[in-house]
Amino acid sequence: MIDTRFEFDRSRRSSRRPLRFAGSPALRIGAAVLVAFVAMIFPAAAAEQEPAAAATPKTWHATVFFSSGGSYRIIHYWSEGAMMRADTLIGGHPVTTIVRGDRYAAIDRLSGKAIEIERSPAAVAQDQGRVRPFGIELDELKRAGGERIEDSTMSGQPVEVWRVTDDTGRRTVWVSKKAPFVPLRAETFVRGSSQTLIFDYSSWGFGLEIPASFFAIPSDIAVERYGYAEFEKKSAKQAIGPAPILYPDLLHGGKP
Repeated sequence: MIDTRFEFDRSRRSSRRPLRFAGSPALRIGAAVLVAFVAMIFPAAAAEQEPAAAATPKTWHATVFFSSGGSYRIIHYWSEGAMMRADTLIGGHPVTTIVRGDRYAAIDRLSGKAIEIERSPAAVAQDQGRVRPFGIELDELKRAGGERIEDSTMSGQPVEVWRVTDDTGRRTVWVSKKAPFVPLRAETFVRGSSQTLIFDYSSWGFGLEIPASFFAIPSDIAVERYGYAEFEKKSAKQAIGPAPILYPDLLHGGKP
């Protein structure tokens, strides 16, 4: 797999050469005055042209360091369109979450077992229009009425800081100021529990070559399968599956 790292600072070099004028000093001065006059009358013609906006990447990767009080996790995310794979270590168990089409899977690689569940229609509908299934904190914050509060820097990179405060608490997102405008940190203060949840994003990559098999359950895994309604009914009475249901919004729909 080719990992194309996200470079925040990209130099922009113009292909234009500066105008040079031969002849007497008076002629050169006159020519310079003329150029200045044209630039003043037609500023758009004199301005440096910005490069065309790049197409939105289809494949993504990021590593997230999550902390809450004394709890820590490292999560590796990959996605292609609406498909997602997330690898998380929980209690010594490497848990893989796979979201693909109308299916959601939670895999415990240590036990070699998995549960695969039909996703709700609401969850599948939310795939439409998403650039990726993870790292969407800014989109959620904007929908909640959040506003940009300041410009700042994080790890030496220029960022925009966005925030929303409501009855549940306060959410803040630090987003890179250069395309493709990815989050570098998302922080949530939960008012009821006084907990602070912090997601630090690093190693952003995009334009990766990811085989379809990467988003499939390995053939050596024993799979227990459920329809959505069946899973809802049974899980209301008892715990189901070898691994926890992470990212429940991708299974049930609704807010992350």
